[in-house]
Amino acid sequence: MDTRHFLSASRVLIVAGKGGVGKSTVAAALAQAATGVGLHTLLVEIEGKNPVLGLDQRVERLAITPGAALADYFDSLGLGRVSRRLLAAGIVDLVASTAPGIDDLLILGKIKQLEQTGDWDLIIVDGPPAGQTIGLLRAPLSLRQAVRGGPIHTQAIEILNMLADTARCRVMMVSTPELTPVSELIDTAFEIEDQIGVALGPVVLNGIDDESLPKYGTSNSELNEALLYRRNRQQRHELACALLTQKLPLPQLRLPRLSNNTSIC
Repeated sequence: MDTRHFLSASRVLIVAGKGGVGKSTVAAALAQAATGVGLHTLLVEIEGKNPVLGLDQRVERLAITPGAALADYFDSLGLGRVSRRLLAAGIVDLVASTAPGIDDLLILGKIKQLEQTGDWDLIIVDGPPAGQTIGLLRAPLSLRQAVRGGPIHTQAIEILNMLADTARCRVMMVSTPELTPVSELIDTAFEIEDQIGVALGPVVLNGIDDESLPKYGTSNSELNEALLYRRNRQQRHELACALLTQKLPLPQLRLPRLSNNTSIC
């Protein structure tokens, strides 16, 4: 796979997956790889987590909150003084989360604004857990239907246009190679692509145990037990990969477990 071609296929790449599958580290690794092939890259964090350390200093980073996105919107209307007063009073964050879906619309609106500037070749979004990602992506559709006019309606339409354009936005799902998280990923993927209409990129399977093992046991019972555990785990991983291949016809990026037997998470 041509790394530069793959990473430049869309200007926004939203990385999503269950908690604990290594989603944030995969997002950071993609940002690092994109920078390494010469793409001007922005890594956006929207959950307020501690940032991944050790990234190339050329990778630009930005944390987005609904309150900050709303304040930026006020600033764009020439209402900077008002937004600063509301921020100081703690009102902006309250307003940003008052109506269902408004906080998600503000986050996506900020991402859309960043994408439209053309300042970056690639914007990688460290998205929320898979279930919350569905809510995030559904928000503009719900608000477009609920609000028939005004800036919210217009913003929702503009975001939907971005989400529907594969040259502008895709979602990359991350999972560990176990049957339960892979099954959940498949359900989430179909909902994102078929019901919401956002294109999917390759699926990342993080932490695959594919290291060669001795074919025969030894006289050491503890070692035999460890080998049996590893063989069983490898069989589970093979079954999960086969299920994903059968049910979800997308390219797969398979990341091995590290030498210290930890996955990239």
